[in-house]
Amino acid sequence: MSAVINISRSMLGIRQRILQTTLWATAALASIAYIPSATLAYQLEIWSLLLVDTLAWLAVILLAVASRAPYRVRASLFLTFWAAIGVFLLWLLGPVGAGTEWLLTVPLLSALFFGYRGAFAGIAFVMLVMLAYGALLVFVQSPSPAYGEVVYTLESWLGVSGTLLFLCLLGSLTTARVLDSLETTMVELESSRQRIAESLKEREQLQDQLLHSQKLSALGTMASGIAHDFNNLLQPILMASEEARELAPPDSTQRQHINNAITSAERAAHLVKRILSFSQQHDANASSTPVAPVLHETAALLRSSMPANISIRETINAPDVCILATPDMLHQILMNLGTNGCLAMKPAGGTLEFRLDLLGSGDQVLLTVSDTGTGIPPAIHHRIFEPFFTTRAAGEGTGLGLAIVHKLVTQLGGSIRLSSRPQQGTEFALKFRTVAPPLQTPVSDDGITNVSADPSSPYRVLVVDDEELVRATIRMTLQREGMQVIEFDSPGAALQYLETNPGDSLDLLLTDQTMPGMTGIQLATRVRALRPSLPVLLVSGNLNETERKWILALKPAVTLDKPFSRKLLLAAVDAIRRI
Repeated sequence: MSAVINISRSMLGIRQRILQTTLWATAALASIAYIPSATLAYQLEIWSLLLVDTLAWLAVILLAVASRAPYRVRASLFLTFWAAIGVFLLWLLGPVGAGTEWLLTVPLLSALFFGYRGAFAGIAFVMLVMLAYGALLVFVQSPSPAYGEVVYTLESWLGVSGTLLFLCLLGSLTTARVLDSLETTMVELESSRQRIAESLKEREQLQDQLLHSQKLSALGTMASGIAHDFNNLLQPILMASEEARELAPPDSTQRQHINNAITSAERAAHLVKRILSFSQQHDANASSTPVAPVLHETAALLRSSMPANISIRETINAPDVCILATPDMLHQILMNLGTNGCLAMKPAGGTLEFRLDLLGSGDQVLLTVSDTGTGIPPAIHHRIFEPFFTTRAAGEGTGLGLAIVHKLVTQLGGSIRLSSRPQQGTEFALKFRTVAPPLQTPVSDDGITNVSADPSSPYRVLVVDDEELVRATIRMTLQREGMQVIEFDSPGAALQYLETNPGDSLDLLLTDQTMPGMTGIQLATRVRALRPSLPVLLVSGNLNETERKWILALKPAVTLDKPFSRKLLLAAVDAIRRI
């Protein structure tokens, strides 16, 4: 439809140029006909002819000068003057005079200016003139010509009018057909141009998507490469710090420093998970998760890392509400939005508010994160969730924060809405469906899931990991709970031990996934051939869903993501003992 409208406008422009050219050409070349005609009129004292020719010439000049007048008005007036001259000359000079030539061009010009409709209107006009003139010859006396002594009969007029009508039909319809074909061709060309433009746009979009995919692929490759080593470095830091915190005096400076180290290690682990979660597709093991504790934890982390001139406020009107998520996913959402809000208020300061409200009958919860910062320009509202799009200076942002937020919110079945104006702050409103609270798991007084161990028959765990520090922290944690640990630094050594000690009773295989020579899944599969009922706990910092489903198919089996805390490790061991 737009192509037709554009072509109609283009054709109108072409006809306007044709009209303007015709007017100026007529004004400039009219002297060729005007001078002989005026001379003859003067000699024969036909003053009406001299007057009409002069007025027509002046009218054409005026129409040519009035280029801003509406096209239809100018074209209609020009054709009217032209037809009037033709009729006047026919009446004055007879069929063999100049009148028939002027009448012949009326349909041609009408077709040129108005297409088929103009052609048919011009032909109808000429036919009307022919019939009227023929009626004069039949019912009235023959018109006397202004000069000469030729007497016109009906037969002579029929011969002239037949030729005139034929030439009018041929010329006007051919002209209209040429213009119609030109318009059709222009429509096809415009449609082709639009299709080419759309194809180029689609190609650019595909190129952008390919570039984005390549970026994600590169990011995923990089993240996968560093995740194992990075998490293995964090694992002993996290668990050793937790062990040290248990031994530190309560409310001591030493305990505070250890808490800070644990917080930093957890944040570093979240950073790796953020990159991995966006560069790879993971089906989150979402469950009923209370929102308020995660919100409170996020606010506490932001307070410890942001300047004092930034106030962080929590307004929790639904303290017990739960949504279908994981604490880590919810923490990523809140941390990204909170960090962005705080950065928007630097260095002037301001207020960051987390607000939690129930909506309607309580089946939805509204989580709002707002700040009083510089705001987001409306021109880029549609781009803020694009991966790698950032308005920060080079080195100050990756452009992944809000993209991760959007992906996680969508993955959890929620919605996110932005409200922001420059210098008036920004608000993100997130809506989620509420779910029932989770079932409570019995815990011991120190907050650690209770793992019972019979001293007469200790729980025996075979630990396989190529990182010595990781094995050491796992060993100390399990031994502190009264378990016996047999550890190996390679899958091959563990298999050799099992093959040479078939009578050694084991209760659990705890293995890393990424190790030299053999993966944890391959090790677990081969161990199951030797010990069909031995439970498996697979730990990894970069386990995809295919691998996760594969290991869980080896029932009983449980997975645990690195880096994990002492509490999570003992909870995983307890969970697999309950299977």
